[in-house]
Amino acid sequence: MIAGVDGCKHKWIAVVEMPDGKTQIRPACTFEELTEDKGLDLIVIDVPMGLVEKGPRLADVLSRQFLGGRGCCVFPAPIRPVLGCETWEEACRTRLSVENKKMSKQQFGILSKVHEVDAAVRRHAETRFREGHPEVSFALMNGGRPISIGKKKPGGRKERTRLVLGCFPDAGERFDEHPYHREDVLDAYALLWTAKRIQRGEERGFPEVRMVDKFGIRMEIVA
Repeated sequence: MIAGVDGCKHKWIAVVEMPDGKTQIRPACTFEELTEDKGLDLIVIDVPMGLVEKGPRLADVLSRQFLGGRGCCVFPAPIRPVLGCETWEEACRTRLSVENKKMSKQQFGILSKVHEVDAAVRRHAETRFREGHPEVSFALMNGGRPISIGKKKPGGRKERTRLVLGCFPDAGERFDEHPYHREDVLDAYALLWTAKRIQRGEERGFPEVRMVDKFGIRMEIVA
């Protein structure tokens, strides 16, 4: 089975394609619980994987360029030296020592999830996980045109729902069964769409040439 996974507060929302082709929205779970589910053969997740020691990741730069005016949706991945910093102040001191710049609070906000995923992937030598980004997936679902309206606005949610229903006809029923975290669920469906593309060998990588970090983890956003 394959899954698209998006973060929600301190946990993760997974949308899984079942063997019969139907989809299932799983209850919010920890990342460790995801790694323990050996029934999932491929998981596309919205979190930076594969980190540089210094400077920007090419994956983030190219994804922002692709999204144009919506490029702000792609948060810069943190550099590896700040992983494990417990406070924003500590992260700022660490980044200052490496890059002579502080860390944004927005970037620090995702640091715990990045650290959680990085530790689990390295500990279990996971190869089932690929990094995706919902806005990049939605843009490709939309014929290569980024969705100009933010996902928190009614028009933006409507457009993303239309795209998901066009690819997953049973998603409407799943929405009724799981009325919570709708934005995260839509994002997870977009990542499941990417997982299906990977299965068929149709995915697009940012960058197209494979790059890995010092631990051999891919530094790539795939859609």
